[in-house]
Amino acid sequence: MRRRVPIAAPGVAACGLLVALLLAAAGAAAGSRVPGDGETAGGLAAIAARLRAAPPLGPALAAEATDDGHWRFLSLAGETYTAGTPEELARVAPILFPDAPRAAELALYVAPDTIFGHRLALAALPPGSTLYLMAGGLSYPVTPRADGEGKRWFAQVRPNLMLELAERAAFAEAAWQLARPLATAAIRILALEPGGPPTLPSTPRLEPESGRALVDAIDPRSLTAALARVRGQTVLVTAHIAGGVLNVQPARGPEASLALAPLFAAAEEADVNLIVLHAASVPRQPGGRNWLWQKVEVAGLHAALGNATLADFFDALGAANRPLLVAATTAPGRASLTMLPGAGAPAPALDVEGMYGGVLAQITGRVSIAGVAASLRSAERERELARRIIPGVPAALQAAYAVLLLLGGIGSGAARAWWRRLWPPERITEYAGRAGYRAARAVRGLVFLLLFVPLSAPASLPCALARGLMRARGAAARVREARPRRRLPAGP
Repeated sequence: MRRRVPIAAPGVAACGLLVALLLAAAGAAAGSRVPGDGETAGGLAAIAARLRAAPPLGPALAAEATDDGHWRFLSLAGETYTAGTPEELARVAPILFPDAPRAAELALYVAPDTIFGHRLALAALPPGSTLYLMAGGLSYPVTPRADGEGKRWFAQVRPNLMLELAERAAFAEAAWQLARPLATAAIRILALEPGGPPTLPSTPRLEPESGRALVDAIDPRSLTAALARVRGQTVLVTAHIAGGVLNVQPARGPEASLALAPLFAAAEEADVNLIVLHAASVPRQPGGRNWLWQKVEVAGLHAALGNATLADFFDALGAANRPLLVAATTAPGRASLTMLPGAGAPAPALDVEGMYGGVLAQITGRVSIAGVAASLRSAERERELARRIIPGVPAALQAAYAVLLLLGGIGSGAARAWWRRLWPPERITEYAGRAGYRAARAVRGLVFLLLFVPLSAPASLPCALARGLMRARGAAARVREARPRRRLPAGP
């Protein structure tokens, strides 16, 4: 009777199934696209293809500055034009759009390579044209602003929100941060009240009747240590910033102050997104409900505060005649955003309450906001968190474990022999009942599969491969021996 050889050991099948589940979960986490992830505009053809998908109303061209000082233009119809002198640049619109009215505004769309790699060439663009930066699937109007040191370029993220184009990495980080949905941010609003609670609840407090979240009061002296209780969340504080110090006016008693640098350091340590609204004067602290948790229709936002982005929220803090200028800096795992009114704007006040019927005023404690300082988790950090299958365990460690588990499953035959020596199989006679015996076998099997198989993979895999090679050589030898030998004809 021929002995049946199993096609795959049960350990290999179990490991393969577990790894498949891990990879499916990882794919699902990666599939939930983080706002602003990846995708940057490429060359002229890529920009033109995106413009064809959603054609602008007026004449539009994909534009690109070259290393030799020329400009290349590509129309949506596929026509190209290269210009190197002011006269040639002035003929761009008449040549590529001969039927367009002379007063028609020409829109030029460029990639980040042109904005950050050929800044001086931007001044040579045809007069009367509007420049747009295409990045991350979005287009931003680009405008220069003169200051004491020269000309600075800004991308208009929202009507009242201008993002400085200083460095490419800083722009990409800031654009990603501003595109974050408020619902994902889960903002917790704090009221700094001396004598208030020394700690923060790990989850928002809710009104029993309506289920709406409440503003959390905290003693300013305890805020730095209390941030560890809200790890991974977004915290919003309203204060007047002067000389690196937060100043607030409690509901009762004298003003209170808190150093900003240690607070930002504590936010980084606790992995907290900290947003400080800089009030024009020492503000009273917000109280009552947290209006970000309601779906309230607000003029100027897309639909409701719960569905808006951080850019919408910050844009609502600006006024039409004094946009907030955003500057960004990056560090490993963190991003810092600073928002201040544009140069030449009249000082202090943004009438939040008058603009939005009191809704945003409730958020900020009925104060006028003159800027924002934020310390946030970087896009890279957020993506790493999104790739995690098991919370609290780094994604790279989980990926390494999955690989070792798969490789260990291939070598599980050798690992099983070693495992029998370390942990001999249970005998049913050692247990009072069949249930205890089965439970012990299950525990032993799980420890073998989840711990011993991946840990022994560096040794068990070479053994399995060597055994497989020896079996293949033996099988080949048996095949050769089984072939009938050809007999030579006998001689005369």
